Amino acid sequence: MAEFALVAPVFILVMFGVIEAGRFMFYYEVLNHATREGARYAIVNGSNSLSCPTGTPAPGSYACDPTGEDVKDRVRDAAFNTLGGSLTVPDPWYTTQSGDPGDNSRGMNVTVTASYTYSTLVPIVPLPAITVQAESTLVVNN
Repeated sequence: MAEFALVAPVFILVMFGVIEAGRFMFYYEVLNHATREGARYAIVNGSNSLSCPTGTPAPGSYACDPTGEDVKDRVRDAAFNTLGGSLTVPDPWYTTQSGDPGDNSRGMNVTVTASYTYSTLVPIVPLPAITVQAESTLVVNN
C-alpha cells in the first residue's frame, strides 16, 4: 500500500500528460488538414472555373468566390467542428509568384491560414491557453 501511495500520483500525472499531448497533436493535425483542404478548394475553384459551385459569379466580378467565404467555409467544414468556436479563419490572400498582391486567376499563389486556441482538458498543472496556427500555400490551377 505504501508503494502504491507513492507511485500512483506520479503514474496518474504521466498518464494525463500523455493524454493531453495526444489531444494537442490531434488538434494540430486537424488544423493543418483544414488549411490544406481550404487551399485545395481555392486552387480548383479559381477565376477560370467552368462552373461556380455555389451559383454564378458576383456582379462585376469574374471570380466564383470574390470574398473568400467559400474557402473559409471549406476550412471550417474540414475541421468537422472538432475545433469548435475558438477556430479563427481569416480571409485567404492571393499573391503573384514574386509576392505582390494578386487575384484568384491561374498561376497565383493562394495562402489559407487558421488558428485555434487550445486549452487542456484536465487542468492538473494550470497551463495558459496555447494558440496553434497553420498555413497552407498552393498555386491556383483553374
